Amino acid sequence: MHITTANTDDTDNSVQTTGMTGVRKNLAIELLDKQVRKQYLHTEKHGLFDILKVMYRPVLKNRKIVAASVAYALTDGVLPLLSISIVHILVQLLTQQNATPQRFITAAGIYALIFFVCSSLSSQLKHRNYSYFMNLRMTNLNRAMQQFMVMDYGLFENASFLDDVGNWDRSLQSNNRGLEGAYHRIFEMGGTFVSVLLLGGLLALVSPWIALVGLVFITVFYLVQKNITIYQHNRREELQKVRRRTDRFTSESSDFRYGKDMRLFQMEERFRQTFRPLLAAYEKLYKAFTRRELQLSFLESAALVLIDIVSFFALIAGVHAGKIFMAEFVMLLTAVTLFTQTVQLFAQGLAFVKSETLYYGDTIDFMEADLVSTGGDGEIPGDGPVTVEFRNVSFCYPGTEALVLENLNLTIKAGEKCALVGVNGAGKTTMVKLITGLYQPTEGKILINGVDAATIPQEQLYSLFGVVFQEVQPLALTIAENVAAADTDIDRDRVVENLKKAGLWEKVSSLPKGIDSPMLKVIEEDGVVLSGGENQKLAIARALYREGARMMIMDEPTAALDALAEERIYREFDAILSGKTALFISHRLASTRFCDRIILLNGGRIAQQGTHDELMEEEGLYRTMFLTQGKYYQDKNEEVTV
Repeated sequence: MHITTANTDDTDNSVQTTGMTGVRKNLAIELLDKQVRKQYLHTEKHGLFDILKVMYRPVLKNRKIVAASVAYALTDGVLPLLSISIVHILVQLLTQQNATPQRFITAAGIYALIFFVCSSLSSQLKHRNYSYFMNLRMTNLNRAMQQFMVMDYGLFENASFLDDVGNWDRSLQSNNRGLEGAYHRIFEMGGTFVSVLLLGGLLALVSPWIALVGLVFITVFYLVQKNITIYQHNRREELQKVRRRTDRFTSESSDFRYGKDMRLFQMEERFRQTFRPLLAAYEKLYKAFTRRELQLSFLESAALVLIDIVSFFALIAGVHAGKIFMAEFVMLLTAVTLFTQTVQLFAQGLAFVKSETLYYGDTIDFMEADLVSTGGDGEIPGDGPVTVEFRNVSFCYPGTEALVLENLNLTIKAGEKCALVGVNGAGKTTMVKLITGLYQPTEGKILINGVDAATIPQEQLYSLFGVVFQEVQPLALTIAENVAAADTDIDRDRVVENLKKAGLWEKVSSLPKGIDSPMLKVIEEDGVVLSGGENQKLAIARALYREGARMMIMDEPTAALDALAEERIYREFDAILSGKTALFISHRLASTRFCDRIILLNGGRIAQQGTHDELMEEEGLYRTMFLTQGKYYQDKNEEVTV
């Protein structure tokens, strides 16, 4: 996919594509514009048959499922005809003078046997293949989740984008709705379709008008439900906007981590106040949906009543003409009742499939969209550590105008160990996101070994760095898999070596399963739950394990450790990271004194830079912050020794 926009004059503010040759796209910016986003994500409208073609591509290749579908349609579809046939036979027996109980019992027994065989077969065919359709849904779910794991990080900052694609999971989150629900319903509709044909054909022998009004009802019901479904689907972004915010508030208000704050500060009323406008928005939307249904529902009711009216008139006319006798009348009356039910059931199935496949079309759009900023033909020259240069870089997060970094110029030399310090909100982590390619600068360039980072393919850019962030959450895998970030070809010796370097080996070696210990208790009951500081050490081991990394970035990786433990690990880093460019971010200034250079960021600009000793000689913010922190720790030590 490519975004194509054109300027008509110098003042045009339309979003420009960066998908040109040699430069990566910048989807975080490009997809801010609603029209561009719609064009990019929803390149074409999916018709019902287009979506069914995609859905049934794997199904039609499975002969077992195809055979089961046909067999189910026949065995289930014949059941209503069996029901009216036994009614006809029993009424005939009642009108015969030589009828005996044995003949009743024999007829009922034969019917019961045939009905039992057909219903048992249809039930077995339905439930034995249930898991196949669930597997297809899970395959689609995995594919959709893969999109989230690789799509541009900056897209998560775009609320409008999230509202647009927020329905991706609607068709994949349930067995009874969405993709799998449509599979099951279509499977079952095979039997309903056969029933409609058999009953309709029987009643057509009495009057073709009965079958015709049945077809009219199916058409009217489908068109009405299609209109309602499309109306709701067109407003899905409004609904998703409210739902996403409501879900977030629901999650926060019920999260155990915030339970203490909720109670101590009596925040429940604040949450209720926030919920009220969201609930009002929900109510407004659903009133609109209900109003549309009420406006059109009378057409469905009228068409359904028409079937009964036409059928009863046809039957009465047949009786008066002497063409229909008592046994046939009772049978046909029963057939009309069952025909009305099956026609209604078939029409509901069609409407259901149309509705759910409409949302599956959104899922297809999401899965097929190119959400990675592809492009770029640049290459990083040389081997070993890299030089990173910020050249007049300014940056504001997508959708905002506040500059986090402003006209920043900085060079980190190859093999240099730099510390990046500053107060909260100074832009330190933002710099890391820019260096690693998670975002691209709003203005200016970032050069790596003299090559514009915007021209380097995303995967190649990612492979340059080993990064440890402050927020660490291990996966429910083994410790070895968490360190190696893989589940195959794990170098177990290197895992142990890097756990030792990160200071976590003593803990891991004490576990019964060692590096094969599962983590968390999400999957395994004996899963290991590490402390915050231990999780950070695990992340450090993972960063050290990565081969080919030419620059290591530590974004407050030891924030959960005490000051002494942090300083010890940083001293070890001095030796561990030999031969690599390194960038350390820390709030504790004393821990970064070993660095070749310390850069103080303040308000998105570089306020000071130099060695620790040089900065301490200056009357500046660094010296003030260092002395303040030192006084704090000194006072704490004095209190302990008193």
